[in-house]
Amino acid sequence: MMLKFKIVTFNFFRFVQSGLYVDFFLKKLVELFVKNFFIYAAQFLGEKYMIEFLTKKVIDSSIFNTNKIINLGDLFYSQYFISLLSILFLSLSLFNVLILI
Repeated sequence: MMLKFKIVTFNFFRFVQSGLYVDFFLKKLVELFVKNFFIYAAQFLGEKYMIEFLTKKVIDSSIFNTNKIINLGDLFYSQYFISLLSILFLSLSLFNVLILI
């Protein structure tokens, strides 16, 4: 009588033997966590911290230190930025001319 219990079918035994599909749910949970962790960790750790904080800190400290060294405190930042851009582009054009020769 116990072996032929009609409520418990063969599919139930297959379900129990598979660990109640714990491996499926565990796989989906780990996949969701790993995917979100590796995608969003790169954004938050890489872009947010590195680009916004470190570059701002590096740029601000370099401007402040060069202003102290060169004594450009009386210039506006826009004039300083334009002069830096002009020096950069002039050096790049000179470098390109030297490569072509």
